[in-house]
Amino acid sequence: MNADAIQSLRKSLGLSQRELAEALAVDVALVRDWESGEQFATKAHCEAMEKFREHPPPKRARKAKTPMQTLGDPDFWRLARKLLANPPLRAACEKLAAEYDDPLDKDASG
Repeated sequence: MNADAIQSLRKSLGLSQRELAEALAVDVALVRDWESGEQFATKAHCEAMEKFREHPPPKRARKAKTPMQTLGDPDFWRLARKLLANPPLRAACEKLAAEYDDPLDKDASG
């Protein structure tokens, strides 16, 4: 299994390099080396990865972002710009937001 095949398989399974490394019980640096062509996966590792095609390893739950992490995320601001710049989307968001308490409103937090 060459570097491109390993990366392609990993991406088709929706796994990060770290998740693949954990599933194979190897260091993430080794997976990086495989994908960059610096090292070659052993026959046993290749066979294990091939088995993932039919029986993917379970994905671990990702931690939810904190509010401050969300505010620092460029994708969040890209979404906000799109919502605010499009009048129908903005109106729909305002209508939806009216159903929820403002987290900064002291009366809503008790």
